[in-house]
Amino acid sequence: MALSHGLAQAGHPPEELKTSATVTFQPGEGITKIALDVAGRVPGIDAGAFQQAADGAKQNCPVSKALTGVPEISLTARLES
Repeated sequence: MALSHGLAQAGHPPEELKTSATVTFQPGEGITKIALDVAGRVPGIDAGAFQQAADGAKQNCPVSKALTGVPEISLTARLES
């Protein structure tokens, strides 16, 4: 939601965003890793701008902020045509 909002605010509302999260849980340790994957169709931007928007959303999203105790959160973002 943060990515969609940020893109729309920048004048590039996405046509589609597909996001998944793979969570690694270790008994006794809790959540040790989250791997985020987002693919989007966003008219008017290039792959670099999409990556930058995704990185910004990851850093500033309220959910990401709530998960700051997770040792590793990775993000893969790709722009689809």
